[in-house]
Amino acid sequence: MLPRILIFILVGILAFSCQSERSKEPIVVQIGEKYLTLSELRESIPDDLTAEDSTELASTQIQSWINNELMYDKARYNLDQEVSNIELRVDKYRKELFIFAYEKEMVNQKLDTNISESEIKEFYNENQQIFLLNDYILKVRYVKLKQNSPDIEEVEQWLQSNELEAQQKLDEYCLKYAVQQYTDSSWVYLNELLRELPIEVYNKESFLRSGNFVRFTDLEHLYLLHILELQSKNTLSPLDLESGRIKNLILNKRKIELLTSIRGQLYRDGMSSGKVKIYKKPQLLN
Repeated sequence: MLPRILIFILVGILAFSCQSERSKEPIVVQIGEKYLTLSELRESIPDDLTAEDSTELASTQIQSWINNELMYDKARYNLDQEVSNIELRVDKYRKELFIFAYEKEMVNQKLDTNISESEIKEFYNENQQIFLLNDYILKVRYVKLKQNSPDIEEVEQWLQSNELEAQQKLDEYCLKYAVQQYTDSSWVYLNELLRELPIEVYNKESFLRSGNFVRFTDLEHLYLLHILELQSKNTLSPLDLESGRIKNLILNKRKIELLTSIRGQLYRDGMSSGKVKIYKKPQLLN
């Protein structure tokens, strides 16, 4: 723990306002040539703490800084054989961080993110082998209701009707009473749908053959499911289901091409300017 006198000093330090340059900042603690400044300590302490909490946190932070610096010095002294290897790894990681940050900035500035419908269709048609389904997909009308919900028979009729008026009535009803609802506007994977139902399905094919309309109950809820369309696994996934995925694939392809182009231009510039020198025989540094 920090000496008690230092804790009292911290109260004064934390209230002190420093306007000078970093080289003239107040130093809170020093170990050899290394030191912790007041501004560095302040950065680790939220402004909304009470004076008592600020002092306690400052004490903890100073103690942690001292422990880390002393442990670092001890580690360097006792790991002479490993220091150069560690420094090489740190330097490599530092370079990777800079490269990552620069590439991210270049992508933000230069990547064309506009993707037309014709590009999506072209990519889909040229890469159909990667869009084979590994699960059944369905278009369904699905409603989850409380057991005591009114007019259940009418809801079942609306659910199975293709009349526009019936669908409007179903939507209005679901706004009032549905716990959950799927409409027939998009595809859903069978596994995703089954997670919503209070049943264990061990044979998907048998389940799908059980009929277009299915009703389940548990202690609290009623589940109504009407299957409108079904597409089997190992068939080509529909374009409207894959559109979002295709956009991501196109953007990723563009990103790789952009970064490859940037690296290639840097290489050519480095070679033509003489900045890069490749020796046929290794040379000693002057």
